[in-house]
Amino acid sequence: MKKNLLFAFWNCGDDDIIQFALLKAHLNKNEKAVLILMLDECMTQEEIAEQINYSTRRVQQFWSSGARKLLDIPWVKAYAQSLIL
Repeated sequence: MKKNLLFAFWNCGDDDIIQFALLKAHLNKNEKAVLILMLDECMTQEEIAEQINYSTRRVQQFWSSGARKLLDIPWVKAYAQSLIL
């Protein structure tokens, strides 16, 4: 469910809202990079791991923590849920 919410939010079509949410989520540079590469560039975790020189496991951790930080913002989660319904 978390992945679907994140994809719905990311694909909302409003870059200003996405950028504002990224700012409010206080992502570290690796979390932000992984989210952007997965959601904008449609890269796999393995491809990202190779590109940023981390293990796939570490990329999974960046993805999980970045997604959690974004979806822990109440208005982001509510907005994403409204897009799915």
